[in-house]
Amino acid sequence: MALNRLPLATGVHLVGDFPLHSGREIYELCHAELGPRLLYYPDSRIVDGEDIRAWLAGADGAARLSHRARGSLDALEALKEAVALPAGIRASLSIPAPFEISRFAKPEDRVEPDADAACAEWLVDEVKRVVADLPSISTDLAVQIKLPFADLAEAAEGDTGDSALAGTLLEQVTTIIGAVPESIPIALHMNCRDGAGFKILPKHFAEMVELSNRMQKRCARRIDLLHIPVPLVVTDESFFVPLRRLTVRPEARLCLGLIHLSDGVDGAMRRIALARKSFPEFALAARSGFAAREPAVIANFLKLHADVASACET
Repeated sequence: MALNRLPLATGVHLVGDFPLHSGREIYELCHAELGPRLLYYPDSRIVDGEDIRAWLAGADGAARLSHRARGSLDALEALKEAVALPAGIRASLSIPAPFEISRFAKPEDRVEPDADAACAEWLVDEVKRVVADLPSISTDLAVQIKLPFADLAEAAEGDTGDSALAGTLLEQVTTIIGAVPESIPIALHMNCRDGAGFKILPKHFAEMVELSNRMQKRCARRIDLLHIPVPLVVTDESFFVPLRRLTVRPEARLCLGLIHLSDGVDGAMRRIALARKSFPEFALAARSGFAAREPAVIANFLKLHADVASACET
C-alpha cells in the first residue's frame, strides 16, 4: 500500500453535537453524505453537560440516559424504514465523563464532597437502566464517552497525562465503561472543544496518546474506537511521532480528528500523509462535534468527510 493512501472503504466517525436538527433529519443527512462509511450514526443532541447540571439540581428523572438513547434508536429505526442500511449499523449514545462538576453548580444545587465520584455512580446506574429499558441496544446502539481533555489540561499542572487529576478522571471513566455490556461498542472521544476553545499543542497530543494507553490498560472490556483530535496547523511529521507509542488492541480502531472545514480536502490529505508515517491505518473524523457550526454548513462539512475518505482511496 502506498504511503499516501488509507485502506479501501475508509471509515468515518462523527462525534455528534448537531445544532438545530431533529435526530431523523440528522440521520437522513448523514446517510445521504456518508452512507456505508459511517462507523456509527452519531448522538444527534448537543451533549454539553446538561445531564450533569440536571443531576446537580436533583432532577434525576429529567436527565435519564434511557430517554436520550431512545431518541437515537428511534432516529435509526426511522432511517431503516426509509432506506437499506448495512447490517450491524448502530446509533450512538454520548455520555460526558464527570470532571470537576461542582463548577456547574448553582447555589441551590446539591454538591457532595466527591461530586465527580457520585455523578459517575449515577451514570453507572443510568447505563444499567438503559440496558434494562431498551433490549435492542445490544444490536443497535454504541456508546461514546466524552473525556474532557481540554478541561483536564487546563486544570492540571505540569504533565497532564501523569497528573493526579488524570488518574481520578480515568477512574471515573473506567467505572462507567465497566457498566456497558460487551455486546455494545465503546468509543472514547478526547474532547478538546473546537479550535477557538482550546489550542492543541504537540505536548497535548502526546498526552492524549498516553491517556489512551492508560485507559485501555485499565479497562477489562474492550474499547472499540479511540478518537484523538488534531489541530488545523501541523507543520511536520514530528507532531504525530507519539502515535508510535500508542497501543491499540487488535479489536480497536484509532480515529484521528484531522478534517477541518477551513482547509478542506487538501489540508486533511497533508495531515493524513504526515500521520501515516507514524501510524499507517486509522479512521477519519473532524476535531470535534458540530455544536459550534452554523446549521447551514453542516451538509457541506459532512460532504467534506466523504470527499477526504474518497481521496484516500484513489
